[in-house]
Amino acid sequence: MIEEAFVVAATDPSYWIDALNVATSVTESYGAVILPLTGKMFSALPFTESMSRSFEIFIKDGWYSRDERRRGLNIMKERGVVDDLDIFTVEDIKRHPYYQEFLAPHGLRWFGGVHINCGDETWCLSIQRKIAQGPFTAEEKRQLGKLGDRLSGAAAIAGAIGDATGSGALDAFDISTQGAALINRSGKIYRINQTAERILGSDVKVINGRLTADDAAATVRFEKAVKKLINSSSAAGEPPIAFARIGRRPLLVYLTKLPSMAGNALAECQVVAVLVDTDLALTPSTAALQAAFDFTAAEARLAIQISTGIPLEAIADKLAITKETSRTQLKSIFAKTGCRRQAELVAMLSTFLKR
Repeated sequence: MIEEAFVVAATDPSYWIDALNVATSVTESYGAVILPLTGKMFSALPFTESMSRSFEIFIKDGWYSRDERRRGLNIMKERGVVDDLDIFTVEDIKRHPYYQEFLAPHGLRWFGGVHINCGDETWCLSIQRKIAQGPFTAEEKRQLGKLGDRLSGAAAIAGAIGDATGSGALDAFDISTQGAALINRSGKIYRINQTAERILGSDVKVINGRLTADDAAATVRFEKAVKKLINSSSAAGEPPIAFARIGRRPLLVYLTKLPSMAGNALAECQVVAVLVDTDLALTPSTAALQAAFDFTAAEARLAIQISTGIPLEAIADKLAITKETSRTQLKSIFAKTGCRRQAELVAMLSTFLKR
C-alpha cells in the first residue's frame, strides 16, 4: 500500500501528503516526513498534518543541524532501515537533548527511517511514533527494510518528471527567445538555455552555479528571493530584480516557482529564473494581443509595458493611470491569458514580438 501510494505521488506531487498518511496508517504510527540526509535542508518538504508543529520547530530552531539520528545513516544504507535503538541505548535517549528538549514536548520519541536512494542524494522516509506507541518491532523493521528499494524507484520517477518539467520549460523559453535558468534546491543554477547564455556577460554571469554581478545589492536580493521560493511549498513568484550594467540598460531577472514544481521536493529543479535584457527587449503588437486575447486597448497597452520588464508601479506612472487601475487591468490580463505570475506573462508575451 505504501509503495503504490508513493508511485502515485511520484507522478502527481499533490498526492505526497496522502502517501505519507498511508505510510503512517499502515505502520500504526503518528506521522511521517520525507527528509534529505545529504545536500541542503529546506522547509518545503512533504509531511503529515500531525507533524506540522514539530517540523516547524525542527526547521525554525535549527534542530535539523543537530539531528542525532543522522548517526544511523550508514546503518540505514546497509539495512534499508534504521531506528533509535540501532543508534542509542534507552538510557542515552532519556538523557539526550534531542529527545528530551525537542521530541518530548511534542510527545514524540521513536522513529523508523527508510532509505530512499535519489540519484547522488540520500533521502529518508521518517516515520514517527509517540512515546506511548513504543519502538518498531524486529518484524516491522524487516518489512520496512524491504520497502527502501521500491520507494527509491518512486523517487527516481519523481526526479525524472521534475527534470522533464525543467527541460521543457527551458525549451519553451528558448523557442520564445526568452532567457531562462533552472535553479536546484541548493540555490544553484545548474542549467541555462542558449538565449540566457547570449544575454549573460561580464557584468552578470554564472560562476560555480551562482549568479554573480558587479551590482552586489542586486545579487543579495537575488539570493534572498531564491531561498524564499525554494522554501515555498506552493507556486509563487517574486518582483523583478534589476541588475545594473555599465553603459547598458539593466538586466531584469524574474524568479518563479511554477505550479508543476511546487510540492515535488524530490525534483532537482525548484525555481526558474527568467532573464529579460532590456537593451534587446522588443514589444508585442497591440493588434496581435487584442486579437489573440480579446484585450481592451488599455489592457494591450499595459501588457506591452509589462513585456519589457518594467515594474507595475512604474508602468502606472508612465501610462498616467492609478495603481489600482493598473492592478485591475493586470488581473483581467491574467484571467484572459491563463497566466498567474508576471514572469509567466513576460515569457508568453515574448511570442508576440514585433519583428
